[in-house]
Amino acid sequence: MTLKKFFKSKRNQQVVISSFGEVDSCLETEGKVAAIGRDFVMLTNLQKRIWIPYTYIETANIPFGFPSYSNTHQHHLYDNQLQKNLTLRFGETVNKRETLVQQFFEESFRTNFLSWKGTRVEAVLSNETVSGKIMNTTKSELLLTSFGAVRKIPLVEIRIVSTLSLVSFWKKEMRTLLQSFGGKVRGGRKSEK
Repeated sequence: MTLKKFFKSKRNQQVVISSFGEVDSCLETEGKVAAIGRDFVMLTNLQKRIWIPYTYIETANIPFGFPSYSNTHQHHLYDNQLQKNLTLRFGETVNKRETLVQQFFEESFRTNFLSWKGTRVEAVLSNETVSGKIMNTTKSELLLTSFGAVRKIPLVEIRIVSTLSLVSFWKKEMRTLLQSFGGKVRGGRKSEK
């Protein structure tokens, strides 16, 4: 609750999050708070979107040198057409805008990924990093597809998920493909001897 309250007060502002990484290490992530869910926060920066589950967040702070604004001082645009649409066609209007969905419904980590199907991502787990396109989510798993193979990743093991640019995605995919191909070739040579 404390994290959720902090992130809600810092919506669209820069924050630094320290999260649990691999054994005895800490990952620092900086970005603007874009979405606050029931069990995660999504940050954005100039290059990517980053999802972090609350369970792996150690600390969250404002970066040194950045001003802290309260919500009362942030500028809000008032749109008469939006007010009319919310009054007359609430569900349809909210469903069309991601920011309104975030405002009215606190999505879970799992359900938020459903709106990002087809997005290239990298998931950091406790012992490995996996990349692929978001295919779907189930109650307990994130399904990523890579070269036609589907990888099921348990949601409870995910520490951070971040989007990848097309170039970064292909570099990672080719590296993974070459490593798996190299393992098969080495394995074949050993069995021949």
